[in-house]
Amino acid sequence: MELTEIFNLLWWSIIGRLMLNIVVVLILGRFIYYPRNRGSYEYLFTYIATSTIIFIVCIMLSQVQVELGIALGLFAVFSVIRFRTVQASPRELSYLFVSLGLALMNSLVSFETPLIRLMVNNLLILAIIWIADYFLFRNQSIRKMINYDRLDLIEKSKRQEMEADLKIRFGIEQIKKIQIGNIDTLKGQVKIRVWIVDQDQLHFED
Repeated sequence: MELTEIFNLLWWSIIGRLMLNIVVVLILGRFIYYPRNRGSYEYLFTYIATSTIIFIVCIMLSQVQVELGIALGLFAVFSVIRFRTVQASPRELSYLFVSLGLALMNSLVSFETPLIRLMVNNLLILAIIWIADYFLFRNQSIRKMINYDRLDLIEKSKRQEMEADLKIRFGIEQIKKIQIGNIDTLKGQVKIRVWIVDQDQLHFED
């Protein structure tokens, strides 16, 4: 068998789509997801790796005759994926789902479809995800639990003084809401729940 028969036009089309898929998922993970979740390179790797393997499996299934039961069994393997070490948020799982969807689209669309049309579809999906992520999460607040030692400021009339004290002592720039919890008069502490806007990613949610 000659090399021209192995590396034919169809093979180069598959490679082109694979590269397109990797680039699109990389943009999705690195430039849309990651800036708002610094330190989560593990998920970025998961999006790229999972999307790539889904793409290759779909290409293989589309090129050979496979019984429906076997095909469903192969994809059922991916249903056992679990995040054992950390619990993924709905947003992170949504990005994983989008990366899988991109792989399915890029691999299963007919090879008669012009590549430029496929690229536009990918860009459209990226644009929708970026716009939704930007406007929904740009001012998202995180919750902090603080053992506060100023019982004299827990009255509602002194809420502004409490906010000013929290900003100075804990480096909080913007506070959206404060709730008062258990009060320990013996230790002189009160447990408070504070919702803050953390655009610089200096805090993590408790």
